[in-house]
Amino acid sequence: MRCRFLIPCGVVALGLGCAEPPAPQASTDGRTALRVPAEAVDAVRAEMRTMLGSIHAMLTAMPARDTAAMRQAAMASGMAAAADTALEHLLPEEFLELGMATHMQFDSLAAAIGAGLGADSAIARLGPITANCVSCHSTYRLEVGRAP
Repeated sequence: MRCRFLIPCGVVALGLGCAEPPAPQASTDGRTALRVPAEAVDAVRAEMRTMLGSIHAMLTAMPARDTAAMRQAAMASGMAAAADTALEHLLPEEFLELGMATHMQFDSLAAAIGAGLGADSAIARLGPITANCVSCHSTYRLEVGRAP
């Protein structure tokens, strides 16, 4: 029996009846779902937050032309920040390639800043890095679960 108050089944309040819990809605999100264990989701999301933090730190340091801080921020998201290689078997090759390319771009940017690249040029080089972020987030979504 359904009631207008959507009271869970098995609960009768003042004789209003009960309602079945709503059926799960199918996602309209057309991105590719990457179903991996919770630990993998946590690791990949932590890695992405590190990258976002690096971009933020670079943008924050740019007005002061603090290239040392910009270099440090870029280094924080280089290859050394890549997620545990044990996760590689859980993720598709294209996803991994995009992630590795992004880490390498951060390393390249850090090296260029260390070699004297100015703040304006460094910020201009964030475009291709953030293009990778946009591409990945437009293509994939992480979900806790087991791979199909």
